[in-house]
Amino acid sequence: MKLNKILMAVSLLALGGAMTSCDSEWLEILPNTEDTIEVYYTNDAKIQEALTAAYDPMHWFDYANNYCGLNIYPEVLADQCYPGGGDANDMAQWKGVYNFNVSTSQVLTTNWENAYSGVKRCNDVIFYMNNYWVKDAAHGWTQEKEDYYKSQVVALRVFFYNILWHWWGNIPYYSENLSASNGYTGVQYPHDEVYEFLVQDLEGIIAADNLEWKAKEDEEGHVTMPFVYMLYTEIVMYQNDESRFGKCLDYMKEIINSSDYGLVEDYASIWPVEGEWCKESIFEINYSSFQANRGWSWGGVAGGTVVPAMIGPRGYDGRDGIHNGNGWGFGTVRKSCYNSFEEGDVRRDASIWAPEPGSYNPAYQDTGYFLAKYAPMDINNKDATGDKTLNYNNNLRLYRYSEVLLNAAELAVRGGGSGDAQGWLDQVRSRAGLGSKPATLANILDERKFEFLGEGKRYWDILRSGLGETLLVPDNELDDPTMNRQQSYTANKKYLPFSQSTIDRSNGSITQNPYYN
Repeated sequence: MKLNKILMAVSLLALGGAMTSCDSEWLEILPNTEDTIEVYYTNDAKIQEALTAAYDPMHWFDYANNYCGLNIYPEVLADQCYPGGGDANDMAQWKGVYNFNVSTSQVLTTNWENAYSGVKRCNDVIFYMNNYWVKDAAHGWTQEKEDYYKSQVVALRVFFYNILWHWWGNIPYYSENLSASNGYTGVQYPHDEVYEFLVQDLEGIIAADNLEWKAKEDEEGHVTMPFVYMLYTEIVMYQNDESRFGKCLDYMKEIINSSDYGLVEDYASIWPVEGEWCKESIFEINYSSFQANRGWSWGGVAGGTVVPAMIGPRGYDGRDGIHNGNGWGFGTVRKSCYNSFEEGDVRRDASIWAPEPGSYNPAYQDTGYFLAKYAPMDINNKDATGDKTLNYNNNLRLYRYSEVLLNAAELAVRGGGSGDAQGWLDQVRSRAGLGSKPATLANILDERKFEFLGEGKRYWDILRSGLGETLLVPDNELDDPTMNRQQSYTANKKYLPFSQSTIDRSNGSITQNPYYN
């Protein structure tokens, strides 16, 4: 029941504009009532409202000013897709990161603001539980409930910090919200220290062991222990922290050995709405088109996602009766990517589609190939009451069981412990219609390239593997040389620069990343 899942904004909340971590005008969680916060958040029902609000910013990243969807934006920086769009100036920040010359006015400010809004809301829930929730049965309190909610919001907080850490590295981190006493200014920590904060938070959750193993059917979208395992493993592997590889491998094995998750037989069946929360799904971010009312003025309201419109071809005539014509043409797939799939790999046509020539309007960096997993299908926004372009009914698949298998294979190959790396890799390849391939590190990373096309994994895989300076270089794939990547990735480009407005508001507490050095 998609409508019962954790969805977008809660109607009782008064939503303001998202602010940075160093701004005094924080996004507040305020009840739509004259009651004070101290009076309002005293019982279980109200704490659950705040908890739902903490989930809400997960849905915001595809919209607002930068349209930096968690799955699409990293693809643009990697070696499989182009920024695309209408012309060279359409979403200039996409072109900037693609060419590794982004300006301080074009640096994912939306992702910064959205993620810190999520951090703020998570910290709020903990504060309300500690200070306002009346600890008795009449107010629905039990220690078990409180511990369960805290594990959820701490995991969510790590999720938001992980986005910030991946993009900026050296970020302000705090587990209690900023206040006037510290000038609403957080302490900027080096990326290695931020890493320790994140993994220790997750290790505390794992030790507490009070999360569900698999969400109930009407609670899909809540944090579960496998979600924590996947988030933990993603962070550890990105840091290349070999001291924790053994833990990660054990967590992957635990998922593998359970009967609750597994590969579905048909790879293509994962991506339609009917494939949401299938056996393969570890975690999805839920979107719904039912009575969805996202509009152009603000995307942080109940509704769907804009990603299908972003990646659809411009002016498509809909001759197949499925895809509509309101695509924006972003994230076009490189021909070299299409041609790199092995013969017989079923994932190619499930991940990439090629409209007939003449059926759409070619635009900037057109290759004839488009991402298929979230293609704009008419049936996925027919119930939207707001603008249909902004309200597609496509959940974002964040973690899948195939990633569990490939994580486990890689960790075993890299010395994390014993395990059937070959068997785990072969399972993924067999489902793709392919034969066995030696379970080497290079082959496992290559397999991820094809398995997760369009899911936002490739860029981070390239960086953590030390392949950025080899793969992220100028190329000549497109006939117009001005459309090809102009500059190479270098080590100082790993973390984006902070926006100038963030630097200005930090009162000297944030030091700029060495992006331009």
